[in-house]
Amino acid sequence: MFLLHANKNKLTVQQREPVTSGSVNVYPVRFEFSSDWDNLTCTACFQSGVLSASILLDEAGECKIPWEVLQTPGQRLSIGVYGTCGDDIALPTIWANCGTVLPGATAGALSQPPTLGIYEQLLKQLQKKADGLDYDGTFLSLLSGNKLLSAVPIIGGSVTEGTMDHRILEHRDAADQHPIEAISGLEEISNLELLKIWNGE
Repeated sequence: MFLLHANKNKLTVQQREPVTSGSVNVYPVRFEFSSDWDNLTCTACFQSGVLSASILLDEAGECKIPWEVLQTPGQRLSIGVYGTCGDDIALPTIWANCGTVLPGATAGALSQPPTLGIYEQLLKQLQKKADGLDYDGTFLSLLSGNKLLSAVPIIGGSVTEGTMDHRILEHRDAADQHPIEAISGLEEISNLELLKIWNGE
């Protein structure tokens, strides 16, 4: 296990272990933080050569080293952490040297899906907390038990309700969707009158 301590922007390695190339989800990392990090959302940053990846820390301040940075032996493994609070506060640490990626035994090519981006990781965490969805005809709501986590408006209403705003209708630009007969009085307007209206006369 790797144990790192963040004292404001300084990151020191308290404990580490050898890492081998080709490893996947086997090296846990735990971060401990000074009070400067209170109320910050923390993301662990990993770098090895030109490869890099970031992982959101769980509630215990832990994650695992992403496989992407363990692919090339002989590269130095660097770890950092980045804290944010909304758009107002950002606190990055310096990089901590966590040793060299050692050559690992291999049985052939190992295919792994890429580590999720930060946005996808947040969505995955939300999905774990949610018990269900609810739709009241206007809003689609994400629920945890009876607690509302998030709600978004669904534009356009239901099929039975219809809508008075044709700008939000699906396929409104498709051919033959709005024939002349559908608009009162339009059949009585001549082509010449339409041309005058078009030209602003």
